[in-house]
Amino acid sequence: MMELLKQEYVANAVTLFDLRLSESEITIYLDCINFMLEYCSDEQINQYTACMDKEELSWRRDDLLALIKSIEHKDFIPDRYK
Repeated sequence: MMELLKQEYVANAVTLFDLRLSESEITIYLDCINFMLEYCSDEQINQYTACMDKEELSWRRDDLLALIKSIEHKDFIPDRYK
């Protein structure tokens, strides 16, 4: 279950969130991003996300992938992300 631990508005530009997420929640976000990268055009990605194109969205995916690979109990990670 996602839990908001803290939020901070920074430099009149962005709100940063400290969240508590399970590994399954992170893998769902990864799966959604991977779906968009495979099936959506740059224009659709720009329309439906805060990213300009597939390249920018892939940077977000890479950050989540690094996060999920850093967890201690690897048996909770789906094989596709090991």
